[in-house]
Amino acid sequence: MRATLIAIALTRSAPTTWTFEKDEVGKPPAGFEFVTTAKTPAGKWEVRQDGDTKVLAQLDAGELGSRFAMAVVREGSFRDLRLSVRGKPISGKKDQAVGLVWRYKDPDNYYVARSNVLEQNVNVYRVVGGKRKELTGKDYVDLKTGAWHTLRVEHKGAAIAVFLGDQKVVDLEDKTFSDAGKVGLWIKADSVTQFDDLSVEELK
Repeated sequence: MRATLIAIALTRSAPTTWTFEKDEVGKPPAGFEFVTTAKTPAGKWEVRQDGDTKVLAQLDAGELGSRFAMAVVREGSFRDLRLSVRGKPISGKKDQAVGLVWRYKDPDNYYVARSNVLEQNVNVYRVVGGKRKELTGKDYVDLKTGAWHTLRVEHKGAAIAVFLGDQKVVDLEDKTFSDAGKVGLWIKADSVTQFDDLSVEELK
């Protein structure tokens, strides 16, 4: 079965959203590849039922502190974009992360923005050659285990803004990755996390 792709308008810049409603529970969704940085275990990504809604969940709770596991959209390439997802951290002793990946070249080269319940912060990183470097972040944000929140990235040229809900929490510039790349979802370590309504659109 195919992941649900909702084109909200017919223009090139219209958002595309993955809701997973047409995917089979207990199996990975179509249209995604599951990878990890530095060849650590890639996690267990499955569609699950959450009330009346289907979601994509990362279920591997193995305590691997250095694991960066991703579900990357196979098709499409974006440079200037607005990228968002609803995430619900379920558990994790080392991390409880909800992450977005963009301008992705391969599993060892990409940008990532992530929220973390245990640290109560939102950080932005670049990963180059499999090595992660923090660019900036925002501490003392309100995040709760078992509660949904929306993480959004807007990147145009070198300017990057990250939002938690409607609040801008990060504003920076970085020129490391200037070309278009793939987009996807990201978790760290033992994060068991649910994702829904992954949405991307081009910014003109």
